[in-house]
Amino acid sequence: MKNTILFIAMILSLSIVGCNKPEIEKGAISLNVGDYNRAIRFYDRALNRDPANGIAHLGLGKALFQKAKAQQSDTVSLQQAIVHIEAARTLGVTGEVNGLLSSVLTENARIHLNKEDTVGALESLTRAIEYDQSSSGALNLTGIIYFRTGRAEKAAVLFDYAIRIDTNDVSPLFNRGMVAWNQNQMEIAHEFWFKALCKSPQDEEILYWFARAEKLLRDRQKKDTSGNGNQ
Repeated sequence: MKNTILFIAMILSLSIVGCNKPEIEKGAISLNVGDYNRAIRFYDRALNRDPANGIAHLGLGKALFQKAKAQQSDTVSLQQAIVHIEAARTLGVTGEVNGLLSSVLTENARIHLNKEDTVGALESLTRAIEYDQSSSGALNLTGIIYFRTGRAEKAAVLFDYAIRIDTNDVSPLFNRGMVAWNQNQMEIAHEFWFKALCKSPQDEEILYWFARAEKLLRDRQKKDTSGNGNQ
């Protein structure tokens, strides 16, 4: 009798896995083509059958994150995304999970900042960096907050770290230049904006500030040259 019960339980378990697989595959396909609403439905069905399916939790978290970004400031979907991705992590899913959690929390911080909630933004960013210390986006946004709140030195450290982590990310280069400009270090600001402009030559804001620094340095050089000539 015991063996019969175990056999039936095993069959039921296989049946659940078999039913879930097509739902997860359909969810992944929907997610890849940007149909997050359909993906949410497929992953949700999979979780209804097996709430401990880490892959389904991860997929649902991704779909909700995609939805939140598409609809802008959708804090409900964003919070749900965090819950499901953390559930996937708890259930042993590895790989991209930490980086994804960091991205979701960084996006959550942006929403807090838009609402002028600096404390909420920093809380989200602290968690984002804990999950992924190599997240240049989280480090850059944290640096922006410190810069805005008058802690320029700490902001500079974070921007420098973000630049070392991702040499292709223009944002920390530009922001590091702004810190230098604010501290009247024109040559340093000019250097950072030149590097940023090389990577993103069409960015009008970078071009504007680089041109300002360039003109100021040239005017200063002319003044110095003129002054030396009159001596």
